[in-house]
Amino acid sequence: MTQYSKKTSVWAAWMWMFLMLLPSFQNVQEYTKGLDPSWCIALKVAIEDKLLFGQDFLFTYGPLGFLNTGYAPKGFAYQLVAFLVHLLIQVGFVVLIIEIVKKSASKVMALFFAGLCFFPYRFVGDLSFSLLILQVGFLFLFLQNKKIYSLGIVSIITIIAFFIKLNLSLAMLVIWFGSLSFFGLRRYLLAKSVVTLASISILLLLLLAYILQTNLAIYVSSGVKLIDGYIDAQAVMNDIYGIRLVLAFGVVLTVILFFLWIAWDYFLAQKNKNAKANQLYVFCLVALSLFLSYKQSFSSLSSTNLYGFLLFFPVIISLILLVENTKKVQAKVIVLVLLGFLFRNGLHWYWSDGTLQGYAFSALPTAKKDLDNWQNRKSNVEGIQTFIGSSSSIGFFTNAFNEQEVTYTKQDALVRQFPDEVNAYLRKGTVDILPWEIAYVMVNKLPYNPRPIVQTYQAYSGYLDSLNAQKYKSQTAPDYLLYQELPYREQFFFFYEGATKRAILTRFDVQNLIKVKQEEGNVDTLMVLKKSNRVKKEVIISKSSKTIDTFSKLDLPPTQNILLIKWHLKYSILGQASKILFQPPYLFGVFEYTDGSSEKFRLVPNVLNGGVIANKRVRNNAEAFTFFSTQGQKNVGIRSIKLVSPYPKGYEKATSIELTEIQIQ
Repeated sequence: MTQYSKKTSVWAAWMWMFLMLLPSFQNVQEYTKGLDPSWCIALKVAIEDKLLFGQDFLFTYGPLGFLNTGYAPKGFAYQLVAFLVHLLIQVGFVVLIIEIVKKSASKVMALFFAGLCFFPYRFVGDLSFSLLILQVGFLFLFLQNKKIYSLGIVSIITIIAFFIKLNLSLAMLVIWFGSLSFFGLRRYLLAKSVVTLASISILLLLLLAYILQTNLAIYVSSGVKLIDGYIDAQAVMNDIYGIRLVLAFGVVLTVILFFLWIAWDYFLAQKNKNAKANQLYVFCLVALSLFLSYKQSFSSLSSTNLYGFLLFFPVIISLILLVENTKKVQAKVIVLVLLGFLFRNGLHWYWSDGTLQGYAFSALPTAKKDLDNWQNRKSNVEGIQTFIGSSSSIGFFTNAFNEQEVTYTKQDALVRQFPDEVNAYLRKGTVDILPWEIAYVMVNKLPYNPRPIVQTYQAYSGYLDSLNAQKYKSQTAPDYLLYQELPYREQFFFFYEGATKRAILTRFDVQNLIKVKQEEGNVDTLMVLKKSNRVKKEVIISKSSKTIDTFSKLDLPPTQNILLIKWHLKYSILGQASKILFQPPYLFGVFEYTDGSSEKFRLVPNVLNGGVIANKRVRNNAEAFTFFSTQGQKNVGIRSIKLVSPYPKGYEKATSIELTEIQIQ
């Protein structure tokens, strides 16, 4: 490449970054009600209140998770961190683009595809995967030029990611330390350099854990349990109609083409053993990155997540251009990139009403909403600014540069406002809310004292449930609980937090009901429970165990007391393979009630394994009020439960169960 063309390529890459990462002109973002905003705000509050991550607060996101949510804690230090991390991302991607251009046979084509891949619409919406791609990119860059600065950047990226999103970061740690070992064995690094880089990474990890108030041992051990249970509890297929063709054709064809290319160029055509080892390393990292993106998208399959996979697929594939510069390889990469680009934009077109205007002025996953907003404000200069800002990657993180209070939209605040007399006594103590709607706490400015697993649907194992139960039994338990029984993904949601609910029965008393007016004349009801001076006892009346056929009907013994059941369900080899490669085999329960009615709900194996209150029907706020007021004695009973599955071969045929009859005295 001539000096002139090299400078031109570098200049073009920087200009591309400037255009695609244009800062947002939006004002401070207002919060809203709902499940996802609740955990985002809870994360912000946990950081501001200096809760110990891993012990006082445990989630799949860590103390730097606000970099992914955009809900930044107050304080200059957090603004500075946000600025530096995003500067690292922007400069890092530009460096990779420049290196791809320098390696490529066709400079114009390479620059075009680098821009197309590396800065798609709202690309940095998932900061964790952006960091993963940077990590792999700079590892490939080291493989190409053997310059140690690349590994220094990888070390920083890996440790930052560890405190943003735990599940993906564990894979990034494996990639980092595995790569160091590979480079040492290949003698690209001296043993002294490998030990030094590994030591620096570990010291940086420990230092940040201290600064960010993270109990590393619990953060990792509990986080692993969160990750394992997530796949069981959150597997779902939403918005699948209309994208089956994209899913079946796009993903399968792309993967097949990729592996056909890999099989030929990596294992058959290559004769040099040294080169083959390097290519195998590249293949493993690209394949692992694709698999991680695939699992995130397909664990909870929706248009949003599928679009995310189609965003990241061409970017990951294009990293191969850092280490392969032959025209044949580049041509195959370009074909794969184009396929990913076409599938992504085909999905975008589908969700934007199939019109040019809808496509141009919208972005998944909120295409139609974005289009409506644009049409309502297209004559307003502020509307143009907002559109430009929100369509740039850094637009997601505008709030990191503002001092923020939790301020809700007027409508959301209106439908979450408690009467003055209620707030008068709630503000005398601390408050937690179940299952997740933190907007009630924030709008009414109540002192928030959360349990470690801040949202009920995340406490999807006996261990995680026990952490919340311990909190409610401890001296640090909140003075008041706000409780709602809400529907969640067709599941029998009352089964979650079985130990926590028993802790509530022993420690809290029902005080009253709060009724809040909603839109269109509806009323939302919350139950208030107050911490009692007298701690009740949980007395075991009887206990037994037996082994039954997994899908046989289980008749429950009639009793007014609480019946706790633990199902020790196990996946078969097929079920385990399904869980790893796609989603776990879905499990349902057919419930027969003592009033003669019956219903069918989705069940979560990990929740059943942890222990559930199995003989009381609680599906709504009224039945929850009855349960906590009467210890379940006046609830309609559950007579029998029969497990069913459309994939029965995904489970072992026999299951052991434990039945414990409990009385609260």
